[in-house]
Amino acid sequence: MVKVGIIGSGNTIGIARSHIGAYKCCPDVQITAVYDLLDGRAQGYIEKMELADAKACASLEELFSLCDAVSICTPNCTHVELAVAALKAGKHVLCEKPFAPTPAECDEAIKYAKLSGKVAMIGLCYRDIPGFVYMKKLLDEGKLGKIYFVREEQGGDRIAHPDVKLEWRMQKDLSGPGALADFGSHMMDICDYLLRDHCGKIMEVACMQDICIPEREIIGKPGKMGKVTNDDVACWICRTESGTLYNFTASRIGATFMLEIVGEGGKMIFNGDRPFELTLQLKELTGGYASRPEVVPVPEECFGGDENAPRIPFAINFYYEIRQFIDAIEKGEESLLTFERGRYIQTLIAAAQEAADNAEHVYILDDED
Repeated sequence: MVKVGIIGSGNTIGIARSHIGAYKCCPDVQITAVYDLLDGRAQGYIEKMELADAKACASLEELFSLCDAVSICTPNCTHVELAVAALKAGKHVLCEKPFAPTPAECDEAIKYAKLSGKVAMIGLCYRDIPGFVYMKKLLDEGKLGKIYFVREEQGGDRIAHPDVKLEWRMQKDLSGPGALADFGSHMMDICDYLLRDHCGKIMEVACMQDICIPEREIIGKPGKMGKVTNDDVACWICRTESGTLYNFTASRIGATFMLEIVGEGGKMIFNGDRPFELTLQLKELTGGYASRPEVVPVPEECFGGDENAPRIPFAINFYYEIRQFIDAIEKGEESLLTFERGRYIQTLIAAAQEAADNAEHVYILDDED
């Protein structure tokens, strides 16, 4: 039985909820501790999530004494410090994305992960969404042949309301980039994971950004406004080693979750509202389109085969992320979602931010994940 501690319960999005839901589906896991910086929040979360075996901890040290592994679900600027503390305490670590505001800040956590020999994973969990699993299967079977271009959009609607207060994620010193990092980390991880074997690595990026709601009310200070200092919307284009263009839009003030891949064998479209199906319009590699797009359910083999996995959109991929973490701890199975992978994705985000800041194309050095 792996004993898990949750660091950070969240005030708005509360990504810890998804971690906890996945852990509760694992019969070999017990959540034993919850810690939050704000008094009372950990106990409230324990009650809300019905964590009968968990204790609300007054300090990180108390949490570490009660668990074997931790999920870090806190603001981006705290990830490395907390990961290092957990690794030094001999705990396995699953850290939410984005890893840190800048790539260089990731290095200390990577160093201690190597020194400790503990499992150290980054939370890039969208790979296990069944629609993406099916996309990878079709791509690896060569159904699309040469890839012509890719278009991806992700985001959220909650922050579109101007009355949403000034959160940490809207402040560059706490978050790094805004929508670019928050959603872009998943977007670039998915495209690179699905397509690197076919298109090569991302080598060049150009980017533009906008802050659509420049001021918001400061939390705890009614009527006092503060500046939003990172992007509400980011649009960027990447070119791969093969020359394929990836076109990305990340928005936290209204967006559709979709991924379209077009190649010489046709096109496939993932719609985040229907993650258990794809829209396919395939053709002969040397011919034209002879049929209309068809909505196709994801085949059973792309659901992972684990009877404990919830057949609920987005709960299923968090489950497989958590299952990968626990299997790495219990069985020594290797994870692809290493801290090095997290740093690599931050390198891509940093290149896009540099391109936006300087209104120029940025060429990405060979920084292997």
